[in-house]
Amino acid sequence: MRWRNTLERYGSVSMLFHWITAAAFITAYVVVYYVIWFVDPQTSIKPPLFGTMPNADRVVPILNIHWVLGITIGFLTLPRLLWRLSGGVPGHVSQSHLENRAADVAHWALYALLLLMPISGYMTTYDATDFGVFVIPACRNTAFAAWIRGVFDLSVTGLEDVMWAAHSFLGKWVAWVLVVLHIGAALVHHFVRKDGVLRRMLPSQHVPPQPNSDRS
Repeated sequence: MRWRNTLERYGSVSMLFHWITAAAFITAYVVVYYVIWFVDPQTSIKPPLFGTMPNADRVVPILNIHWVLGITIGFLTLPRLLWRLSGGVPGHVSQSHLENRAADVAHWALYALLLLMPISGYMTTYDATDFGVFVIPACRNTAFAAWIRGVFDLSVTGLEDVMWAAHSFLGKWVAWVLVVLHIGAALVHHFVRKDGVLRRMLPSQHVPPQPNSDRS
């Protein structure tokens, strides 16, 4: 298997980025809604409230998984974007210009989501995240957060409230829509059109010749 992308299929590096990110994103999503729906539906999961709510001892350990996965996604997305921009991607298979542009918009919206959700989530942190090998400081204690607060004249909690609102909005109303559209489109290509689009992201799969390779 090639490690770089070609006009016909994705390389092994892009496949690793894609499937690791997909697994981490879906798991993080499941974890947070497991807490909301089953562990403690009555408790707000807003980060500053974790330590003061009665069920924090049950909620925090589970949501630590969500935090770690979110930070991991953030770390993966930037090199993934650089890899995509440096090597290109397989061409479109549709002959419809409108459909191809819509696919491009959807893909870039997903990349934006994969950056905005970890960033907004991290900017609500009030405690350090210990990965064992290294520690990521709480955002409120960083020079970056201090600069943002100064530019927009926000207090520590004011900035965290804004970031929490953005993170919650993206998670409740944007993320699942984009993911469902992405998965749905892949399944339509695979089972209805049978054009090899999904197989381009799977290892050891034969991909038929692409009729249109205008993507870069």
